[in-house]
Amino acid sequence: MSELTEITSGRFPANRSRIQQSILEDQVELWWFQDLKRSILCYSVALVLILGTGLGGIILISTVTSKSSEWRLGVGIFLCLLALVILFKQLLTSAIQDMNCVRNRTQIDKLRSGGLIDYLVILVTGFIILTSGYVLIIVVNSDPYPSGTPWNDMLIAGVILTVAGSIILLSLFFYVLIFKLYPHIAARPLSIGVPSVYIISGGNTARRQREISSSTANLV
Repeated sequence: MSELTEITSGRFPANRSRIQQSILEDQVELWWFQDLKRSILCYSVALVLILGTGLGGIILISTVTSKSSEWRLGVGIFLCLLALVILFKQLLTSAIQDMNCVRNRTQIDKLRSGGLIDYLVILVTGFIILTSGYVLIIVVNSDPYPSGTPWNDMLIAGVILTVAGSIILLSLFFYVLIFKLYPHIAARPLSIGVPSVYIISGGNTARRQREISSSTANLV
């Protein structure tokens, strides 16, 4: 706050980046948006996971037949519950942010989009999907004579889930690896949507007061 006071008092020239950083350091509400690019990316990934797991579960449940009712119903319900868990995490974070009940920087960095909790949610989701697909493949291969449409459908679903889980885990791995090795990529400021800060310095105020006093004297 002292830096902002010194800048606005006219001791140093106005610097927009320094002023924005000072405002960010003092305002707890702005800590939730400290890393906008990561927040947008993690929010988009969470939205894709919710839609993907939810729609996948609904499709499996809606295509339940008498010959394949057990595994379709089980995997479908499991995917829908996974989508609800991810959605609950997003809603809980938004509720905590709106209530402003957390005012610790470390806790906010963990809870906000792009924080540690998001990484853990994506990691657990990818691992669960990968494990589910692997289990389906093992069940198909455990039958010495697998044949028929139900087995083929189970094998296809297992392969899809395995590939999807692998993609999620690999994407998270490369994301963390790139941002750890090249932190300057995340540090680049966004060129769009950066708020403008207007400064009223002490020098300008004093000059304005002298102009007003001069005008008043001339009027008299």
